[in-house]
Amino acid sequence: MPQTLRAAACYHGSSKPAGTPSARQNGSDDPVPLPAANPLQTNLYRLLLIRALVLVLQLLALAYTRYALALPLDYPLLLAVLLLLALVNGGLLLRLRLAPHPKQQELFVHLLVDVLGLGLLLYFTGGANNPFVSYLLVPITIAAIALPPAYALGLGGIALLFYSLLLFYFQPLPALMPADSMAHADHPQALAESGTMPNLHILGMWFNFTVSAALIIFFIVRLAAELRQREQRLARFREETLRNEQIMAVAIQAAGTAHSLGTPLGTMAVLLTDLRRDHAGDSELGRDLQTLQTQVALCRDALQGVVSKADFKQARWRRLDLRAFIEELLQHWQLLRPEVPCRSTVQPGPAPKVRVDATLEQALVNLLNNAAEAGPGGIEIDVCWQPRAWTMQVRDFGAGVPRELQEQLGTTIISGKTGGLGVGLVLSQATFNRLGGSVSLYPQTPRGTLTVIELPLEYEDG
Repeated sequence: MPQTLRAAACYHGSSKPAGTPSARQNGSDDPVPLPAANPLQTNLYRLLLIRALVLVLQLLALAYTRYALALPLDYPLLLAVLLLLALVNGGLLLRLRLAPHPKQQELFVHLLVDVLGLGLLLYFTGGANNPFVSYLLVPITIAAIALPPAYALGLGGIALLFYSLLLFYFQPLPALMPADSMAHADHPQALAESGTMPNLHILGMWFNFTVSAALIIFFIVRLAAELRQREQRLARFREETLRNEQIMAVAIQAAGTAHSLGTPLGTMAVLLTDLRRDHAGDSELGRDLQTLQTQVALCRDALQGVVSKADFKQARWRRLDLRAFIEELLQHWQLLRPEVPCRSTVQPGPAPKVRVDATLEQALVNLLNNAAEAGPGGIEIDVCWQPRAWTMQVRDFGAGVPRELQEQLGTTIISGKTGGLGVGLVLSQATFNRLGGSVSLYPQTPRGTLTVIELPLEYEDG
């Protein structure tokens, strides 16, 4: 999973984050004019296609009623409305070509224009008696799929209002009028003025529209939300699978390397013991040889623990005071990196108890090593806690992480360091995720990076 960009809970002695990692650019070199990276733009292009198809069908229907059925309609006015809708469609196409970054409000406005346009056409062609009144469900369906629920409800309410008005206010079309309404056909608003209600068939159509719109909004909104959540889960699953495959490959290589390095490290330990005995009178050389022996012992212990600490279910947990754990961790790390200046601050007051194991210690050591290798100037460490979580901030003074690498760090084996493999952050991210925590990287001004590790005070095993 990508780093969880979570604001640090507290800051004691460390500078506040100056920024957040840049968003991953989902650009594509594909020349297709429907970029998958922008769903709203894709939906607007699809709306353009639907509008063009409907416009052609409306023109054909208008020609059929004029020349085949010879119905008494105001054809110039209807053509003017269709021309206006065609101009709106052309304007949308030009807008998407020039500025392909629409917003949700823009899609809502265009769907509202479709509802208004259709309502105007229905007003001049028989109102709610026109069988094409059910096309008002199409914009509602698109809104339910592509827009938040509030927009879909708003558009559904407007469409239902138009439908209700068309029951009483319309230009009558005798061919579509029910028999019991023909007495009022000579006057456009005769039904409303006389108080006569539409017949049961028309009222049944209105009720069917209302129920259909409500069901579409309810079920499609829920379905669209579930589909979006499923896509997000699938994306996270793919990233986790890729990261786990990389970690498995590293683990296999590490196991082979541990087996191969056991013999030369044992030989080095024996030779160093002999050298210390042979040069017992040289105190300066003796100190250097003792340092080498310590480093070799640490390497041997680390290699021996590769297999013994790999089983999370059998891992040995320790419950320590947080302050004592940090002191122990830094003491161990300074043995590995004695040349790196390290300034640490722990929140004053009684420290909470935390559960730690070897994987957590190694994950924190990896991040400390990354900070130490970022550049000269050493590192600053700040530890604080709240009732449910504790936070460790590591500030380095290096050149910082390049913007193009910020989103990839922690998800793939890549590094901004010369000759680096990026393995440390990937392994640390996996460990923190397993323990219910997170790691975030924040660029600092004028240089450097602030790494914020947040972990719960109680978390599940494995």
